[in-house]
Amino acid sequence: MTANPLLQGDLREVSARLQSGELKPTHLVASALAAARTGACSRAFISLDEAGAISRAAELEAAGPGGPLWGLPVSVKDLFNVRGLPTTCGSPFYAGTCPVPRSDAPYVAGWRARDTVFVGKTNLNEFAYGITGENRWFGDVTQPGHPDRLTGGSSSGAAASVLMGAAAIGLGTDTGGSLRAPAALCGLVSYRATLGSEDASGSFPLAHAFDTFGWLQRSLGDLAWVARHFRPAIASPRLSRPPRVGVVRGDWLAPAEPEVLAGLDRFVRALEAGGAAVSAVEGVGWDRAVDCFVPIQAHEAHRTHARYLTDHAGAYDPAILPRLDLGRGIPAERYSELLAERDTFRRGVERLFASFDVLIAPASAMRILKAGADHAGTRPRMIRLTAPASLGGLPVVTVPWLERGEPGLGFQCLGAPGADGALWSFAEWLAEARHPEIP
Repeated sequence: MTANPLLQGDLREVSARLQSGELKPTHLVASALAAARTGACSRAFISLDEAGAISRAAELEAAGPGGPLWGLPVSVKDLFNVRGLPTTCGSPFYAGTCPVPRSDAPYVAGWRARDTVFVGKTNLNEFAYGITGENRWFGDVTQPGHPDRLTGGSSSGAAASVLMGAAAIGLGTDTGGSLRAPAALCGLVSYRATLGSEDASGSFPLAHAFDTFGWLQRSLGDLAWVARHFRPAIASPRLSRPPRVGVVRGDWLAPAEPEVLAGLDRFVRALEAGGAAVSAVEGVGWDRAVDCFVPIQAHEAHRTHARYLTDHAGAYDPAILPRLDLGRGIPAERYSELLAERDTFRRGVERLFASFDVLIAPASAMRILKAGADHAGTRPRMIRLTAPASLGGLPVVTVPWLERGEPGLGFQCLGAPGADGALWSFAEWLAEARHPEIP
């Protein structure tokens, strides 16, 4: 399919056209909804709010231009409450257990306050407990233009909505890589906020020790612009010196395909050519991060789901049940020990930022997830590479690397905890280098 041409370029240019009146919010939102309908075969959306989106766009248009994000269409992962719309969490039964929300989740409310327009709620791995983009109830999410490829997940519909031009920004969550994996596989940019920096109420939890929020978008050049207007209080000034970059090496990268590691080397050379001071750093303990992450996640997920399993165990995707069973078998004492191990790991990671502004690592172990293939072994390979940032509670910008225009390579740029603004400035520095492989 052909993506919506109005949302293929620089969002700053789209914003300028909206502000000048050359482009009307109603026209832009109508084009986004048309793209969503045209691309329905990718199964990006669980629900479209066509009437609500057009009404909101007309309301904004009547009021006149607002802030820089005014009129931009945004999709919302169906894990967040949006007033007046049911929340499914990608589950066949969850929406029936609770009333339709009467208010937005605080994170969603923040975007509404920036005068964006919500076009619909996007598909995800059931209860966000997966990284492939598969959902047996609402359909596996495939990449628009590449129907044989999954988007990755769990923020799968968010990625597809941006790819097809149904949204300028796809709001999502990231617990163990749920924004980073789709960004890498789909050739998109993602931002994952520092753990705890956003109010998590009004969103269904997976594991509170790791749940973070963020979004996906097309262009790295827009990332800092969007972020600074969404969260101006934590913005940092532009970089005044070349960044110090640490490339994390070690056995923890073993699951990565050779193509991914070769791409990482090319990305590093591009950073060096841009003037970054790049050094290799050994990821001490990073090979064991997944062994700490997985049981904490499972224990917390089981605590959340225990009340639903009593009446609805048969309505869960069978792939999720063993993970919940793992969590049920972890006693409180062992859980406390795991949290202590997590804290030790975090302190070790934080020490690295005394020498580096940014750490670099692959965001996906493979370039392509084939639709319809057996992905039983995919999740362990993928989260081995994403777990360290999750365990460390780090902010991450995922940078896509398009060779011959093909998606499938993306790299995590990890910032120090709480240094989200500085990470946006690094993304801005990298975007201004205008490397041809970085959109």
